[in-house]
Amino acid sequence: MEDMTTHMRGINAVLIRKWLLQRFGEETFDKISSKISLEARNMLKNTVSNEWYPIALTTEIYKVIDDELSPEYPDVMKEYGRFSAEQSVKGFLRYLTRLLTVQQLTKRAQAFWKNYNKGGSIEAGAVTEENGRKKAIVTIRGLSTGDSGRKVLDGFLEVLISQTGVRNIEVKNKSGIPPRNKVLHWVVSWEE
Repeated sequence: MEDMTTHMRGINAVLIRKWLLQRFGEETFDKISSKISLEARNMLKNTVSNEWYPIALTTEIYKVIDDELSPEYPDVMKEYGRFSAEQSVKGFLRYLTRLLTVQQLTKRAQAFWKNYNKGGSIEAGAVTEENGRKKAIVTIRGLSTGDSGRKVLDGFLEVLISQTGVRNIEVKNKSGIPPRNKVLHWVVSWEE
């Protein structure tokens, strides 16, 4: 059996709450909160950023946000992914990522993953060049946050790769919707 992600750090719920309140206001936050289970609502409102929470709670929150807001904001989950990456890579860490190449960043991806997820994995294939663009395949295994969670990762990867200073980044999901085998693939390409 594949190693599945079972828990995520609470910092993700902290960032969801912050983003919802900043971007959509308290009324929308309360509307989203009213449509999730008591356990998910408790995590969202009273999160301890360093604690571990069952991934099912995050999956539930993502789905409700996507269902409620995507009719008016089609890229809402990708937008949250971008926000999450921007918030995660701040200060000294932002300075350090500017010193890394995409190849160096992808080599460190699994260590970064383990700080925020129990189980599952992330890996990046070799960097190749095609038509003046560099590209790599990024694979995440054992993550079951549904299509809404996949959209979050689309935005997260886009911003994370941009932190290295490359430009014209494209992140294309190649997994299908939703992936049946809990394996997600993206083709990430860029210009240096």
